[in-house]
Parts: sequence; structure tokens; C-alpha cells
Amino acid sequence: MIDIQSLDVAQLEQLRDAINRRLLLIRRTEGLSLPELLELLEQVKNTLQDQGKEWYSLERWQWMEGGIKFWLNPSDQDMYRPGWYTIDDLIAWAHDAGPVMIEDLSDEGPDPFALPPADRNVAIRWLPSADDREPRRLASF
Repeated sequence: MIDIQSLDVAQLEQLRDAINRRLLLIRRTEGLSLPELLELLEQVKNTLQDQGKEWYSLERWQWMEGGIKFWLNPSDQDMYRPGWYTIDDLIAWAHDAGPVMIEDLSDEGPDPFALPPADRNVAIRWLPSADDREPRRLASF
């Protein structure tokens, strides 16, 4: 049993985050009605805010690919990807996992110049550089 009276602020915040993450994990996300899904989104947003994760937009939703997805435009785009995400993707983000996260760019990590799966069909043309000695790459979208 935990005596919350003996915990300091940092320990209480850690406990709160752990409880919020656990609650999100055990919630059923399949088959929720839109009002239930929007209510769960508010709980996810509260958990993310408690963790210091910020965004410019996480309000818009749309029916896509057989389900509801939410538009996320995160503040720290060096660490997080903007895009359309399911509620489960957003819950995974609360656990620092899932498609919202940009992987570690260490030497053993993924190629930092690799495009996300949805953008891999970009046409690339090689054009001569200004000094015509080496070609340079130009991606056309």
C-alpha cells in the first residue's frame, strides 16, 4: 500500500503519470461511439499535458480508413511527427511509443533522411549542380 502523505511533489507526479498511463492501457478503445471516443480523447490529452507534451492542434477528427483519426500537430517536431492518428496511437504516445515518436537518430538508429512510409513514393530527379562536377538530388513532390 502506498502512503501518499509521505510522497513529495515529484513522487506524486510520477504516481499520477503511472496511474493515468495504466488507466489508458486497460480502457477498451474498439467499438466506442463518437461521444465516447471524444471523451477518451480528453482524458488522453490530460495525460499528455501532465507529461509536458504540447501541441498546436489536437482537436480535429475525421473518419479515415475505417475509423476515427485525430489530427496532431505537436509542438516539438524534432521528437514527434504531425499527422492523423488513432486513439490507440495517441495512447501509445503517452507511453513514449508508437508512430507519433521519431526514433533516436543515433549511429545505430534509423536513417535520419529516410522518409516515413506514407511518403516513400516521392519522385526524385538528379540535376547537375551549379559547378556541373557533381549531380545534386532534388525531390519533387
